[in-house]
Amino acid sequence: MPSGNELRKCKCGNFFLLNELHEITQNDATEAPYPKRLASEELPEAIAKARTPIIEQAARQEYWVYLNHHYRESYRTHRDAEEAFTKAAWEADNPDTRNWWQRFRKVPSPRYTPQQSSPFTCPPFEPAHEQRENMAAIIDLMQNQDRPDRVILAELHRELGNFSEAECELELLSDGDRSSASRVISELVNEMQSAPIRFRM
Repeated sequence: MPSGNELRKCKCGNFFLLNELHEITQNDATEAPYPKRLASEELPEAIAKARTPIIEQAARQEYWVYLNHHYRESYRTHRDAEEAFTKAAWEADNPDTRNWWQRFRKVPSPRYTPQQSSPFTCPPFEPAHEQRENMAAIIDLMQNQDRPDRVILAELHRELGNFSEAECELELLSDGDRSSASRVISELVNEMQSAPIRFRM
């Protein structure tokens, strides 16, 4: 599976993957700086100029993550507000009723800790046209491969709201390919939840 982290830009303007590099012998006078990771703003150019499908996939996968950043900011704001509301409600139900003697003896006051039963919701997620187009392109690229990464395919289908297709991809996983990521995706598919969730794949 290609990774956007491996994608680099040559001085000539072409894009390449680090595993395409070959070791060469150079003298001390040769200037060959180590290529830096691409900036997010360079990803559309990398997609447009991709020399091979594998380079295009690497650029598109990195762009997929980048385009989801805006939702993650909304998600954090939503979750912080939801947790603050839950905490305020708990504190109202559990006021500090210590008397002066208990305070003098430094008996601790009731302290809120997050509860497993607390509400946990996500803000609505509706991918923009650019996001849908990019995810669909990644799926097309991967479906032409002999051994596509079914976990990534399942996640792409899930974020597009194609829950049946996501479930089919997960069913094709062998026992050895199943992971915590595939289990999380399966749970979200069962809940018909399309919101992007950050986890290691």
